Amino acid sequence: MSLERLRPPTATPQTRIAAAACLEKLAEQDMERACVAASPYRAIQAIAQGLAQNHATHSKVWVVQASPGKSYAQVPQSDGADMSMGNISAWPLWFRDGPEHFEMPLLYLLRSESVAGLRAAIYEAADRGILCNDAEVTSSRWPKSVQPAVPLWLASSLNGIPYDPASGQEALAILRSALQAMYVDDEPGFFYMTLHDDKGKLPASTQADVHDAYKGMYRLLAAPESSAPAIRLLGAGQTLGKVVEAARLLREDWNITSEVWSCPSYTRLMREGHEAERWNMLHPLSKKKTSHIQTCLGSRQSPVLAVTGYGQHIADQIGSFVSAPFVALGADSLRETNGFPSAQWIVIAALKALGDEGTLSMRQAGEALKRYALA
Repeated sequence: MSLERLRPPTATPQTRIAAAACLEKLAEQDMERACVAASPYRAIQAIAQGLAQNHATHSKVWVVQASPGKSYAQVPQSDGADMSMGNISAWPLWFRDGPEHFEMPLLYLLRSESVAGLRAAIYEAADRGILCNDAEVTSSRWPKSVQPAVPLWLASSLNGIPYDPASGQEALAILRSALQAMYVDDEPGFFYMTLHDDKGKLPASTQADVHDAYKGMYRLLAAPESSAPAIRLLGAGQTLGKVVEAARLLREDWNITSEVWSCPSYTRLMREGHEAERWNMLHPLSKKKTSHIQTCLGSRQSPVLAVTGYGQHIADQIGSFVSAPFVALGADSLRETNGFPSAQWIVIAALKALGDEGTLSMRQAGEALKRYALA
């Protein structure tokens, strides 16, 4: 029998009750405070511990942890006690049919740098759950500590939606929305988050703004009042901190205004863009649908520069849905030792984009190369 057959085909009332209990716990102020001040890695660890230890949720959620050399699952029992299982492959059997068994929210914490490792975990989870990969907290020769095939596979795997949260606040918002989507609204598939342990220097967002992290992007910093941004900067994960720093350098060193957007899922933005295009093609007489990225960026023509810690192709996914001049920057765009485009390189790319549009002299990009000792 396949693992898919072991999972109930639709969310049961018990599933929704379990998800509601988890969502209620994640809405508590102490949980929000812990996540706002934390990196994505620390936030998810705090969330997992909180859900596993809270009396209202410990028997209503699966918290599975797998790390190199150690695998175990916290398995909720019918009597409310927890049991550690040495063989992780046994826990999906708890999804089997029966009056006492139903699908419960799954938070699967793992560390894998390869597609093979992720595929094995997703198979174990029967293509369900919220998978959190903390490979990025380790040093590696690969961008974001995963093999180059990983982001390609995630972008092409239609069963799952990948996210690269920049902060603990984003990780919490994405997790909440994922719980709602899968276990209350009964959407199929799985969610994936890559976790880093750098808190960075990001401005705190309002809860209303960061809620849109689940949709793929939200505005983090607006341009100064009464001033249209000369350029719009997009970033994901650890690179968002570099983008914020680049916005400061553009303002202080070059008198250029910008607005900053957090884009934890370029892939989700791309997929929704294609879905809107397809719907509009099949319904030519109906009111056109507008994708989230088009709603956010609108029809303004100030250039858009999208940055990612993965290869440039990940940020490039959204290019066809941006009406303004568009540039993507990734770990393979520049030969830097840490794999991430630095704030100075982002400034150079922004100045060149503005030069290409004739907004300013291309000479300024050359001056910036010398000023930041990048030539």
